[in-house]
Amino acid sequence: MIKKVVKDLLPRRLLPRLLLIFLVPLIIIQCSVIFFFYDRHWEKIINRFSNIAGNNINLIKDLYMKNSLEETKNIAQKLNIKISLSKSINNDFDVKSRLENKIFQTIKNRVDENIEIDFQKNFVSFFLPVKNDYLKIDFPKKYLLSETPTIYILWIIFTSLVLSLIAFLFLRIQIRAIFRLAQSAENFGRGNKIKNFKPEGALEIRAAGNAFLKMQRRINNYIEQKTSFLAGISHDLGTIITRIKLRLELLDNNKGTVQIKKDVETMQLFLKEYLEYSKKNNSSKFETVSILQLINEVVQSSKSKNKEIKIRCSKNLKIYTDKNSLFRIIFNLFENALRYGSKINISVHKNMQNIVINIEDNGPGIDEKLMKQIFKPFYKIDNSRNINKSGSGLGLSIAKDLAKKINAKINCSNAKNLNGCLFSITLK
Repeated sequence: MIKKVVKDLLPRRLLPRLLLIFLVPLIIIQCSVIFFFYDRHWEKIINRFSNIAGNNINLIKDLYMKNSLEETKNIAQKLNIKISLSKSINNDFDVKSRLENKIFQTIKNRVDENIEIDFQKNFVSFFLPVKNDYLKIDFPKKYLLSETPTIYILWIIFTSLVLSLIAFLFLRIQIRAIFRLAQSAENFGRGNKIKNFKPEGALEIRAAGNAFLKMQRRINNYIEQKTSFLAGISHDLGTIITRIKLRLELLDNNKGTVQIKKDVETMQLFLKEYLEYSKKNNSSKFETVSILQLINEVVQSSKSKNKEIKIRCSKNLKIYTDKNSLFRIIFNLFENALRYGSKINISVHKNMQNIVINIEDNGPGIDEKLMKQIFKPFYKIDNSRNINKSGSGLGLSIAKDLAKKINAKINCSNAKNLNGCLFSITLK
């Protein structure tokens, strides 16, 4: 329970946590120093000042009792103390602070229980009953209250603020280096090119940045090798398949020849998908896209003859994204729906800040246990692996990878309206 409360109270970001680690001990130390200074040093100084003032008051009182007022004034003037006589006093003097009360009690115990004190702006006045009158003795306030502790405390606070500001600036530089590293890693993970990234900050952060650059180079080399490998194989096989097609055209159209032609066309489709899969990590260009216009382009580009297709989308619905990637995502999901269903509904609606595109068909649907597996490369639900009916198993995988690239999500579920499969694309 306590651990959960502490976890909820702690800031979640790194910079506030580092500042907390720096500031909490500093504040505790400063408060301890100020407390002990007040309790020990300053109180001791005030006590000494009060004793000296009490001795001076006793001295002036004895002089006044033995000499005239004028002679006592002359001696007091040499001590920078002013004295005067008054017949009565105002007893409503207010002792404001704990230190002023300490001064009052010390002098009261040292001089006379009946003495009164009045703290003014620049003077401290004492009223001592003598010979049916009140002897007023004015001390400069600096004789009793020292300004040095106040200056000392203000200096401590000022230096602490300066040090905190310097620490904040240095920590911010380190956090900025970590943030840039995280941002570069995020952009690289989405397939975007990283520009002007340079490791900076402390040695440990620079080491992490250099390790990231090395990893980036290794992954790029691996992707280039994979792309070149698939492209080379597809090109060589494409050449052979083209030659086979040309030879088939020279043969008579009998049952065997027609079936072979269908197999060759299926192989060409697979090769095309392999090439597209190998090129899915190309750079992107973001622009403002009309969702309805893009869906119409997808429907026109696909083989949707003899299919019942319904589209529900607002004309004014637009989003800033990579048009080519979004086109390919919708195209692949739409082609999947065409392959297994005769009725397809495409609906688009806005959910808070997100745009959701639903592609629904009346096909056989997908078992819930297999919904996460269908996005894996080369995965096919058709266990018989009938290549004349099912695809290469790359369409959904390509759509999933492109969705990550444009910060979108694809979810699969069973359709409620058409009782088939429902693919939802959430665009942020």
